Amino acid sequence: MSPPINARQLRRLLSVVLAVALASTLTALVHPAPATAAPGDLILNGTFDNGSTQPWWTRLASTSTTVNAGQLRVRTSATVGKPVWEDLVGHFEFGVTAAQSYRLQFDAAADVSRSLRVSVSRADTPFTSAVDQSVALTSSMSRFTFDFVSPFGDPKAVLLFHFGGQAASTVRLDNISLTPLAVNPATDPILYWNGVLLSTYKALDLPPTSSSREAAILHAAMHDAAVSVTGVGNPYRVRVPVSYPGTMDNVVAPSVHAAIDKAAYDVLTALYTRHGRSFTVALGDAVKRRPSGVNDAEVARGETVGAAAAAANLQVRANDGSDNNAPYPVQENVPGAWRPTNGKAAVSPNWGSVTPFALTSGQQFRPGLPAGATGYADLLSKQEYRTQVQEIRDYGGRTSSLRTPEQTQIAFFWANDLGGTYKPPGQLFSHTRIVSEQRQLGILANARLFGLVALALADAAIAAWDAKYQTPVDLWRPVSAIEATEGPGWQPLSQTREGVPYTPAFPAYISGHATFAGAWSAVMKRFFGTDAIAFDATTDDPHAVDVVRHMTGFDHAAEENALSRIYLGVHYRFDADAGLATGRSVGAYVFANRLRQ
Repeated sequence: MSPPINARQLRRLLSVVLAVALASTLTALVHPAPATAAPGDLILNGTFDNGSTQPWWTRLASTSTTVNAGQLRVRTSATVGKPVWEDLVGHFEFGVTAAQSYRLQFDAAADVSRSLRVSVSRADTPFTSAVDQSVALTSSMSRFTFDFVSPFGDPKAVLLFHFGGQAASTVRLDNISLTPLAVNPATDPILYWNGVLLSTYKALDLPPTSSSREAAILHAAMHDAAVSVTGVGNPYRVRVPVSYPGTMDNVVAPSVHAAIDKAAYDVLTALYTRHGRSFTVALGDAVKRRPSGVNDAEVARGETVGAAAAAANLQVRANDGSDNNAPYPVQENVPGAWRPTNGKAAVSPNWGSVTPFALTSGQQFRPGLPAGATGYADLLSKQEYRTQVQEIRDYGGRTSSLRTPEQTQIAFFWANDLGGTYKPPGQLFSHTRIVSEQRQLGILANARLFGLVALALADAAIAAWDAKYQTPVDLWRPVSAIEATEGPGWQPLSQTREGVPYTPAFPAYISGHATFAGAWSAVMKRFFGTDAIAFDATTDDPHAVDVVRHMTGFDHAAEENALSRIYLGVHYRFDADAGLATGRSVGAYVFANRLRQ
């Protein structure tokens, strides 16, 4: 970094620069010279082909600029021992957008070997830089390229070439451009760390309850880090203060990438170290994906912001009830009550009491009991119940003759119940990624979208598990219901990789898949302002390898997801219907009350 400059000096400097820029503008009005930029280029007259130096200005009277052979020639005076900002050539009055990616390019050479500092900064307080780099010049013309993500938005940004602190020299500049870059999913830290999360899901056979909670903490922290750096949007938990007191070394904006990377790394490390996972390699890969224009000071400030965002979001979940492992009292002698189907204990029986991320409680959107029943005996006496059991027997059995090939495909496509898959929350995150890339969302949009989806899925799990375990009917699964009337023999289509019949180890009502799907579709529709966004959906289930299903919209996907559980033989129709309705209420509530713009 350059020698320090205090805030008073910087204000005086920019006031002089603004006055010079105004004078240059007035001169241009008297002696107009055409100055245009290439399409998308924010810099006017960066090629100097018109022979004019406008709108480029200099700070010192001893610094002269001329155009010779289509290049800007800058003759500087000796400023050895003085700050690098003492001698400037600059371009004012162009706008940058927060979290937008840009590419700064220029050709430069000097008659003596020397360094040149270049920055894109605010023109007003706080005087922060979006990119601040130094390059080594020789007598040969060289192309310099820096990609960066602006940590702030400013309609009147300034591009500065700093010539001070050097012996007298002549520097040649040409082909100066500053252009917005198209969205590149490969460099988006939100998408990257979501991908790391999905890989973690696949490596660990954890239930969708805890998986959805961990995703919400991760994405809330990344969202808060992005909001804190850019100042755009409302945080979930904390807006980390970003101040710029003191010297020039402090007047540097935090890196958006570094902030998000640090928030993600800290959260994932805190959540998954006990499972033997390390994210050091993932962090190293994330660093390689950062733009070339990020300097060490920007990284350090970004990491400070990201660490604070992670700490705040972890702290608020420290005592949320997710570690309540009290066993479930199975009622095997009560017809209709849930009992183990695969010899496994009930999964997450207390999850309905976990503190929600947005809801007031897990009961906020609790549905009525299935078929309007008052208890087990009343439910089993209803024709609606018997009809639904028969539907599962006919369409959800391993050897069903009524289920069509497409229904079988649908069943496995949405399953993702088994270890080694990314589980139901992971599939919905994957579909969010598909739509995000299709719609070319940027970092801030992805931070908000994935944050909303994650919060909705986490609260959907709490709401679904409340209905499963905390109500008068903890409904048995279809395989138990059919066995109670017909004896053993019927088995669901659902199966392990080895073909062994498989039913998830928790009550049927309501369907977790359907609740997740309803919450996801509600958020997606509201975020994009329409349901009519078609996309090609993918799966991770071992019984639907390489299957792609075309969805005409978010509701189409959610409804197919819910129906799949019937065809798989693990849920009744009222499980699916009530799950969808509950999830949609959860998603709508989360969208209306969290991460608002």
